[in-house]
Amino acid sequence: MNRGIWVTLGTALGVVGVGGALLYSRRASAASLPTPTPGPGPGPAPAIELAPLPRAADVKGDLSTNWGETPVDLRPLYVLMEEVAKIPGSARVFATISYRESRFVTTAHNGNATGEQDERDGSRLAYDNNKAKNPPLRYGPQAAEFGSGGLFGALAPYFLWTGVPEVGSKAPLLNAPPELVFQPRAAAFGAAVYMQRILRNYRVDDIADIKVGWANPSLLGSGRGGTKYHDVRARFLTDAVALNIDLFDTSTIPPKLDASAWPGVPAVFAGLVGALPKDLA
Repeated sequence: MNRGIWVTLGTALGVVGVGGALLYSRRASAASLPTPTPGPGPGPAPAIELAPLPRAADVKGDLSTNWGETPVDLRPLYVLMEEVAKIPGSARVFATISYRESRFVTTAHNGNATGEQDERDGSRLAYDNNKAKNPPLRYGPQAAEFGSGGLFGALAPYFLWTGVPEVGSKAPLLNAPPELVFQPRAAAFGAAVYMQRILRNYRVDDIADIKVGWANPSLLGSGRGGTKYHDVRARFLTDAVALNIDLFDTSTIPPKLDASAWPGVPAVFAGLVGALPKDLA
């Protein structure tokens, strides 16, 4: 993904994705955050413990049909995202996206290893180019140095600004550290908001167009029909085949997703995350 293009788009869409690498272990539990990213600012954030992953009893949707190789323990999370965000059919799309972005590793991190400097460059540019236009981030310098990560490959500053276009300074992650993206429920919140904004603000002709918007929203506008547009679509469809999810199974995924019943950022945050500690809220 071209971060140079992404950072020019501001925070209008909230969260961005990264190409995930195949990792040999997967941590899906809502575990304590790793050591916070060093940098100037208010100092290390306190450890944050969100609710554990949702279980089958916590959702109403089907957890067995057309899930392919999606990890069983993550399926309720994707279904909860669909149910809370009120975007019918989105659960399996979220699963296919996170297969590409993290290979289902909740602590996947791009930007802290050799050869991943572009992700840190992207987060620095995202922060520097947008901090004057958005509410301040308590851990802004740390977010700038973080790169991207989590289930959906969120670029740290955009992740922490999630919800700003809708609720402004009341966006719920403004005081959180970037490591919060490693918590599955928080990553799910960012991804749900992002998908809604793609569906609301861009021409999305089919399911594969959603992943195009995830890669770069401009590809749904001036870049539609170009080489990059078709490359992203092809990769997404290939990912679905590898995961064994049938994107054309209309009993589980409609031909086009509809976000018109979106309940709003506060409701989605409450339904997926709940609340942050008082000193970070």
